[in-house]
Amino acid sequence: MKIFAALDVGDKATHVCVVDGDGAVVWRGVCATDPAVVAATLERQAPGLERVVLETGPLSAFLYHGLRCQVQ
Repeated sequence: MKIFAALDVGDKATHVCVVDGDGAVVWRGVCATDPAVVAATLERQAPGLERVVLETGPLSAFLYHGLRCQVQ
C-alpha cells in the first residue's frame, strides 16, 4: 500500500496527516517542529512512506534539510 504524508509546519508544532494511495486518512497528529522528532513520528506512523509534502514557509528549508539528513 502506498503511504503519503503532509506536514503543516509551525514554529513549535508540526501537524502531520498520513494518507493511503486512495486518500483515506491513516493517521493524523502533532509533533514538535524538530527534524529528528518529525522523522521518528513518520517512521512510527507511516511505515513504507513514499512521499512527504511540506508547506512552504520560514521553517521549510530548516525542516527539509534536517529530514534529508535523518533519512540518509
